[in-house]
Amino acid sequence: MEKKNSSDNHSNDESKTTDFRAGFISIVGAPNVGKSTFLNRVMEGHFAIVTDKPQTTRTVIRAIKNLDNAQMIFIDTPGLHTSQKAFNKILIQSALNACKESDVVLALISAEKIHHEETEFLLTFLRDIRQTPLVLAINKIDKLELPDTTEISKDFSSLPNIKGVYPISALLGSGIDPLLKTLAELLPKSPPLFPPDMETDMTERFFASEIIREKIFLLTKDEIPYEIAVEIDQFKEDKEKNMLVITAIIHVNRPSQKRIIIGKDGDLIKKIGMAARKDLEEFFHIHVYLDLWVRVNKNWMKNPRMLREFGIITR
Repeated sequence: MEKKNSSDNHSNDESKTTDFRAGFISIVGAPNVGKSTFLNRVMEGHFAIVTDKPQTTRTVIRAIKNLDNAQMIFIDTPGLHTSQKAFNKILIQSALNACKESDVVLALISAEKIHHEETEFLLTFLRDIRQTPLVLAINKIDKLELPDTTEISKDFSSLPNIKGVYPISALLGSGIDPLLKTLAELLPKSPPLFPPDMETDMTERFFASEIIREKIFLLTKDEIPYEIAVEIDQFKEDKEKNMLVITAIIHVNRPSQKRIIIGKDGDLIKKIGMAARKDLEEFFHIHVYLDLWVRVNKNWMKNPRMLREFGIITR
């Protein structure tokens, strides 16, 4: 085999650096369209809450996918919906800000709801983002025969920045690879923006709070999960006991919600704690001691200071 000289090696390294791409990709769509499932599939891990209830994602979540030729920083945004409530308007503005600051926008719609008011609302939302390359993914094709994308493609073709339409199943992973290839090609040429072994810039406290909030979503109903916030008060490792000690405060709007979260004889708060501790131990790979408290904070959802503390408002 012919031995390459140092100048050849330098040329190859330079070419690799020149061809590398890196940037931010915002994921947008209606509630329950599968944005978090898509993110977890791409990252091959539990990065975002997944439940069967709409509007589960509340905070912009960033996950870093490192490929040989690209670094893709995905941003999972809150679901887009037509509610006029002040809190929901804050979530929609958060999604819009993320899109305007991204290099690419990935819009997801459900194959089950191609002809739906949610799609119309998404189109209206995307018309405010004219300068950013846009890719459409039609998700949940595993639940139907392969949908005809012709008509929906016509609807989105009116957007000057549309770059492609891809049928996918985030749940099964089908159609993901060609979609990722296109997204990577649309990113600007750039060296990596984060270290190659880094998968997120979110804190461990954030993931702990999201895991606990997910269990509240799964174990409660009606307005309860939407009117709670989880604050990590203590997060420290007890090296002597080889244990992670977490104290979390569940903020609610009303005393009646506190009673529901605690449950009769503390039954529900125990179930939440057991389910959360199991996932926390799997996530952090260490034994976890979890202490949950419930605190009434009337109208916290209208309090800008608290919304910033919980990461819902970032500016």
